[in-house]
Amino acid sequence: MRLLGHPIHPMLVHFPIVFWTVAAAAYVADAAGMGGEGAGAVAMYSNGAGLIMAMLAMIAGLLELRSIEGRSRTMQVAIWHMMLMATAWFCFVLALVLPISAGPHVDHSMASLAGVASAVVGFLFMGAGGWLGGRLVYEFGTGVKNQPEPRANPIHRS
Repeated sequence: MRLLGHPIHPMLVHFPIVFWTVAAAAYVADAAGMGGEGAGAVAMYSNGAGLIMAMLAMIAGLLELRSIEGRSRTMQVAIWHMMLMATAWFCFVLALVLPISAGPHVDHSMASLAGVASAVVGFLFMGAGGWLGGRLVYEFGTGVKNQPEPRANPIHRS
């Protein structure tokens, strides 16, 4: 899926990366008591924006997935990339929902701590998924105009 000749998925992925990085830092700062009153709000709003932008990026990525040969090494990496990024998305959903969904019989500090842990784990999954996304572009040429899929991995030649 392209816009003016440029693949849309790589254009969109930068937004959730930035929003989720800010969110994870703000969650940690809020839990450590270093962010003042605004850290929790920054975490919540940047996380929400990251979730929305990630959903748009995932839709574009799914549409772009059609251009990858079904049983190729590139498809294997793309599937792992999708699974890691979907797991990151789910972790950030938990980070947003856990602190605000704690009922009257739940310790709110534990719910907040669980939200912080979810954000940190989501950030780690995002990093791993982003690394695989980089492999798709730089090693396999996915999304690069008129770039054929490599036959063998040139890095691992004997």
